[in-house]
Amino acid sequence: MPMVAWHKITTPKMCGGLGFRDLSKLNMAFNLKCLWKLASNSNALWVQVTRAKYLKEESLWWSTRRTRCTSLWRAIMDARQLIQQHIVWQLGNGAQCQVFGQPWYGLWNLIKPSSTRQRRLTVSELLDSAGGWDNEKLIQELGFATALYISLSIKPPQLHPAREDRIVFSYAKNGQFTLRKAYQLLTPAPAPLVFSTVILKAIWRTGGLLPRIRVFLWKAMHNSLPVGDVLGRRISNTPRPCALCGDQAETVCHALFKCPWARSLWMASSVGLRTEDLPDNASNLLTAVFVDSEENRSRLTANHIWTLWKLRCTEVYEGKKATPQKFIALAASYDRLETVAGLTKGVIGDDTKQLVQGGTVTCVVDGSFSMTDTGGWAYIFTDKNGSMMEYGLQHGIVSSPLHAEIMAMQLALLSASTRGIKDCVFYTDCAALSRVINNSLQPDQLDWRVYQELMNVIYCFKRNPGFACAHISRDHIVLVDDLAKVARNNRIAYVGFTFSSFKPYLL
Repeated sequence: MPMVAWHKITTPKMCGGLGFRDLSKLNMAFNLKCLWKLASNSNALWVQVTRAKYLKEESLWWSTRRTRCTSLWRAIMDARQLIQQHIVWQLGNGAQCQVFGQPWYGLWNLIKPSSTRQRRLTVSELLDSAGGWDNEKLIQELGFATALYISLSIKPPQLHPAREDRIVFSYAKNGQFTLRKAYQLLTPAPAPLVFSTVILKAIWRTGGLLPRIRVFLWKAMHNSLPVGDVLGRRISNTPRPCALCGDQAETVCHALFKCPWARSLWMASSVGLRTEDLPDNASNLLTAVFVDSEENRSRLTANHIWTLWKLRCTEVYEGKKATPQKFIALAASYDRLETVAGLTKGVIGDDTKQLVQGGTVTCVVDGSFSMTDTGGWAYIFTDKNGSMMEYGLQHGIVSSPLHAEIMAMQLALLSASTRGIKDCVFYTDCAALSRVINNSLQPDQLDWRVYQELMNVIYCFKRNPGFACAHISRDHIVLVDDLAKVARNNRIAYVGFTFSSFKPYLL
């Protein structure tokens, strides 16, 4: 018997669900992946066979759905309208992108070729040496009417001879198609929150909780635990009394908090919870329990709730009596389990194990980003004795959190070069940025909008062999994170001040 509806299970965790994938949308995401392989001219055998059978020299975007075709081709045709507006050619030298049938400008699908020669025309063939349209070639290849339309309505693209054309998935920041991004494209925005953020944070963000305890609290929040009231209403439409006290209907609130049996155990615990004043609604009750609780107290309370449920089931179904001593000892055993998945195992990331050691100066950088495209970034230099040397902060317009991190690194590198620092280790909490600098990730796999700034950072590290970059946990950069937020919120910029002059301002 399903206790929670499927659409609630597939809702994101912070919106009240479990974050499961919707299988129908996941299947459609796989169909989009097949379509992406066809559009990007993959060398896979199935792609070559499919193109030879169904496309030949026709554009994928103009192909029609046939009456007799395979289920794969039918699924690809159905998925085409979902992704067509998010696929675009990013021109390099213009030698690979065809003029017709390829999405490289806004009105690409309004003109269709009339011959095989026109189908094979590439963008670079229609441009002259100065980068403008070759009007004679346009008239010769396309006719006067089409040539006139192109020359007047389409701006000549700016080509980059050293770079090949590539197809870009515009929904992703780095332009790369992934199943995750395809699934996000197919999934509508989540419904507004129906549960308090207090209980959601207590369930999913409290460190040290076992996964089964998190799911148990989530089920209690949804009033879907197999208690007498829930089972009775689902089976016989008649609520059942409490199996231990027999006085009231056995709701989630009564079973976990308001039953005399449960109250006796709560009174003996170290949590100090007053259960008589709690509300009767399960969600509101859990919110009241966890409100204004620190992480350690939230974890302790959650472990006690889980322990009480286990002891209640044992007493009801096995007849084993629960004592306050057993309740306290069992809850403490759950609290001692080493299951904290979010703790950092080390300051330095795995991609920087071969980091240059012995730097005389260290620098921590961080960026801050808001959804209004405003950002702030900052750095702090320390000497080999751990003493603060100087700090810097700046604000500006950025396109993403990664962009803010790159700007922070650029500002720190500029300051190091100005001060004549030759030996320094730069720490950042952005794992992607540290991996690119340490050559374990290619720059074109990140956000293509910040490609130029990223290449400037990489060039600076290559020119200075004494510079190294390492990944650091966010817990170790609280101060520089505060600096970046100050720069973003107050739109201020200071560079080169000593740390001693900054300390009073921070307080």
